[in-house]
Amino acid sequence: MRVIYLMGLLYLAALLLLWAGRLGRLSRRTAAVLSVFCLLAGSGALAAAVFPKGNSYGPTVTRLADLPSGDRPVKITDKAMLQRHIALTFDDGPYPPYTDRLLDVLKDKQAHVTFFVVASQAQRYPELVRRMLAEGHTVGLHAFRHRDFLKLTVEEKEKDLALGKKALKDIIGKEPEFWRPPHGFRDPSVMQAAAAHGLCVVNWSAIPRDWTGIDKQEIYNRVMDKAEEGAIVLLHDGDSPFYRASRQATVDAVSPVIDSLREKGYHLVSLEEYRAKRAESSVR
Repeated sequence: MRVIYLMGLLYLAALLLLWAGRLGRLSRRTAAVLSVFCLLAGSGALAAAVFPKGNSYGPTVTRLADLPSGDRPVKITDKAMLQRHIALTFDDGPYPPYTDRLLDVLKDKQAHVTFFVVASQAQRYPELVRRMLAEGHTVGLHAFRHRDFLKLTVEEKEKDLALGKKALKDIIGKEPEFWRPPHGFRDPSVMQAAAAHGLCVVNWSAIPRDWTGIDKQEIYNRVMDKAEEGAIVLLHDGDSPFYRASRQATVDAVSPVIDSLREKGYHLVSLEEYRAKRAESSVR
């Protein structure tokens, strides 16, 4: 069910209850209490859809520990497993020249991250998506076109995910495993669409709000304030849907963020990298 339908039913029920109280079918006190309950339930249903954390409508990864087990373990050292882990993730790209510059920084720092790409943008800049994969980053799907999935019909959701998966497979030779809904919004119908396409839904635990025009120092401060073991941090290398705003402040903040996180003992990982490390450690 779409959350807007659920909200509509609950708000309609609130009106009918008030009307029943006015007509004497219920006591006015009872009608008022039940009406308030319906209004609160409707608002709660919407809050559960737009709040990035929680599993009200289905399993949603917001921390590294939430990742489901994988089947592609890699060899790691015991020392690496003792390190604290944190994941930087970037949405809305690829978006030249900022994605290019970000990849240069990550290569220089030998750090791996996760990109949730807009597939229609990926079709425009396939070389950047191939570079992400070639340099060890995880490539996830954000959408084919960046739209609020709560407002889409079931058919539109299905079509967007199918087009997005196909576009990325055509570029990098494999379908994405991870999907971040635009804005992080999801309801039962969104989660059902993701499950039908075999996608693991990933949101975040830390949101520095780097798209709001803040400078690199403020981005740095907010990331470091929210840094903790297992955190998934939401940042942006793109500016969907119009691709006009600069992302240079985010690019400039990434290098000092990586240095400071490492100084504090954090090990930066992509989603695939962390899952593989955990799988390898579990078979020792």
